[in-house]
Amino acid sequence: MKLRGLDLKPGQWKAAAIVLMLIILFGLLCIAGPGMASTTGCGSGMQGIPADTLTIKIGYFGGPYYTKKVYTLSDFDKLPQVKQAYNFIDSMNAVCVDAATGVKLTNLLEDAGIDVNSVQKFYFYSSDIKKGWYQSLDKSYLLDTPRYYYPNLASSWDYEKGTSTAEAVYGAVRVDPIIAYKDNWQRYVTEPDFSVYDTSTRFRLLFGQADPDTKTATQSVKWVHAIEVMLGGMPPSEITLDQSNINKKVGSTVRLTATVAPYDATDKSVIWSSSDPDVATVDKTGLVTIVGPGTATITVSTVVGGLTATCVVNGQGQEIAVSAGAGSQENEETENPDGPPAAEDNRQHLANKDTNDAISEAGITPPEQAGNQPWRVFEMSPDAVPLQQIKKQNTLDIYAAVLFGVLFLFGSGKIYMEYAREVAN
Repeated sequence: MKLRGLDLKPGQWKAAAIVLMLIILFGLLCIAGPGMASTTGCGSGMQGIPADTLTIKIGYFGGPYYTKKVYTLSDFDKLPQVKQAYNFIDSMNAVCVDAATGVKLTNLLEDAGIDVNSVQKFYFYSSDIKKGWYQSLDKSYLLDTPRYYYPNLASSWDYEKGTSTAEAVYGAVRVDPIIAYKDNWQRYVTEPDFSVYDTSTRFRLLFGQADPDTKTATQSVKWVHAIEVMLGGMPPSEITLDQSNINKKVGSTVRLTATVAPYDATDKSVIWSSSDPDVATVDKTGLVTIVGPGTATITVSTVVGGLTATCVVNGQGQEIAVSAGAGSQENEETENPDGPPAAEDNRQHLANKDTNDAISEAGITPPEQAGNQPWRVFEMSPDAVPLQQIKKQNTLDIYAAVLFGVLFLFGSGKIYMEYAREVAN
């Protein structure tokens, strides 16, 4: 057949159509970007990026996890630094030596206000995983098991058998698990090199070996941006205060005591706050100071679960309670202590009623009706930078375009071939 000077047989037209289809497919892959053509992540189809922040969260099995603290690189610089070498055996049966600088995992937990003895499991989230955690390790495995760096392992490794020799354990050095923000991971070397650092793996979990033969390189997570700490025991179920109302003069101080239930709750840490610091302030121990006239509400909440309890300071109607002889120790001393109990009970009832009515008119929810508030309290440095969001590749649209192009080419070719046969006949 001829097409303006181009003479091609039907078989040649089919070959040309296939070549054109491959060109279109390759072009679409190039448009999709390097994320489609090749990936370097841990089987996730994404390439990890160094994290600029590290979020520490706590929670219990089956429940939500609450942000405890967010660390930046400047925060890491303020914590005690560890400079240590580590050994790992990778999936190629090769000895890897890593020279790293970072912060001990136990120091990180302590700084975040987490009791290490209450920890049951760790979940490490890596930036090359789209959804879910990359690695989970029990506290008994990661922190309670003795870990070592074997300086002679690389020179005492039998690559044919894939095992170490007896000399590998000589000179073993006890090491602690750390979160490294710079390291130098090398394969087939005998000594660590601290002269060169790589920050592109930030943050990386390093914890050494329990023996010189176990393969643990895949458990050394890099690009960690969040750690969820699962606590053992029971979560808090209730929090109460020993006082629900305070009526004191300016300059007075009162200490509130918070009780977290159940008794065996693992994390009983609480946060104190005042609705109006110009009226009353409260410190981290529950000491309330009346600093000005007016009404304020002191709130205490559990770090885990956000359970709350409140105490009203100099609320409307409390002056009536004072004059009636209920709500003030000074008044109880000046009033007639020998009065009839029935009259005292009536005054108490009227005072409480007036106080509750006044609180209701002021728009303040009584503590017994406050309920559980889903508050999440966390601490973040002012220079914290959010982790870069990785855009999701929509491969379905690309494949649909390729399929449409293939169908169009073959359909057009078939129509043209029928037309050519009619012309030839």
